[in-house]
Amino acid sequence: MNLDTIDGSALGETVQIGTLPSGMRIALAPKPGFSTSAGHIGLRYGSTDTKFRLQNGQLVEVPEGSAHFLEHKLFEGREEKVFDRFGKLGAQFNGGTGFRSTNYWFQTANHFSECLEVLLDFVQHPLITESRVEKEKGIIEQEVRMYEDDPGYRGIFLLHRALYSNHPIRVTPGGPVSEVHRTTADDLQACFDAFYCPSNLVLSLSGDFDLEAVLAQVIELVDPPRSPEVERIYGDEGDFPAEKRLEERFAVTRPHVWLGWRDARGVGLGNAMLKRRVESSLVLDLALDHSSVHHERLYDQGVIDDTFQLHYSCDADWSYAVFSGQTQHPEVFLDGVRSALAKFLEEGPAEEDVERVRRAAWGSVVSGIQTPGALAGTVLQSLLVEQQPFSVLQVLEGISRESLMERAQQLFHDDRSAEAFILPE
Repeated sequence: MNLDTIDGSALGETVQIGTLPSGMRIALAPKPGFSTSAGHIGLRYGSTDTKFRLQNGQLVEVPEGSAHFLEHKLFEGREEKVFDRFGKLGAQFNGGTGFRSTNYWFQTANHFSECLEVLLDFVQHPLITESRVEKEKGIIEQEVRMYEDDPGYRGIFLLHRALYSNHPIRVTPGGPVSEVHRTTADDLQACFDAFYCPSNLVLSLSGDFDLEAVLAQVIELVDPPRSPEVERIYGDEGDFPAEKRLEERFAVTRPHVWLGWRDARGVGLGNAMLKRRVESSLVLDLALDHSSVHHERLYDQGVIDDTFQLHYSCDADWSYAVFSGQTQHPEVFLDGVRSALAKFLEEGPAEEDVERVRRAAWGSVVSGIQTPGALAGTVLQSLLVEQQPFSVLQVLEGISRESLMERAQQLFHDDRSAEAFILPE
């Protein structure tokens, strides 16, 4: 098979990418001289994929949280728990389910070949039975309730429900407890059969290994081609938030506040999404990150404190910015943040500040791929959203003060903002 070379010489890295005969995509990132090696495998399937149509026209609708439940079932293995198998090899191992993707990974100082065999085995060959599913429900319920007890977790999903009317990111990846208890083995098997096929899997490996030997091993271990055509079905979503303000009472000592702005529409995957994410994140940094003059002013006035946070989230069909913090005076917090953003839009950033955040972003990219585990994970995430590894550097090179101000003007429209409050009981 042919491998394409992705040149990341500006970062001191090179990645070989190709497609196996089975349809699985593979990325090999050598790290000569490192004592550890890592393997990450993932697929474009997550908690929002609860309704889909198969190639034969059959419509399948499964409970919310099914992708997370299925992750648990894969961890269980067929005859021995996956954590135990990796433990015997002295490897670290874990996984996670997001809105649109699921991934599993290991890192080891020894036994790379054996760990790779375990990884490819349990991801392709689960044992899903009704008795196993019933046994797991109590464990997943505990996990779901643990997250529900976190005010920060509750608050961000309260904001999601304010920002969106029908979008499935309104629901947590684990799903509500009621949905966990109505999940069946048939539900999970249907999800596995539809999505966990070689053509939907991406394998990313990094470390000090023999590239040809690893490639031969992977080809031998991957199942034959199986590519069911699946149409994912999501609800229609309008251009504006569902609610201007939502609030809940909870066991907190002072109010927690979230203020979000959403884009009317996503821009799909690939470079368009990457450009939007990079520009939006830099806009947030320039406007109200810790090093900005507006942040310093609000902090000195007591409007915000060390609990203040900001972040940007996006995928093919959603994107939003959020500012959050704890305060005894929620309205003062909201007015202060909105006023600071209006001032930022009016004045814009200084050229030296644009260069500062660009350099900081570049440094974050470099520091984020220094180990085999970090590099393998970064490459995997790029491929899952149809982006070429290291292409973020080209996006950063094209950033200008004008492009960032244009993005800021697009994002911060009051008619696309919403608020969420977690208030003391």
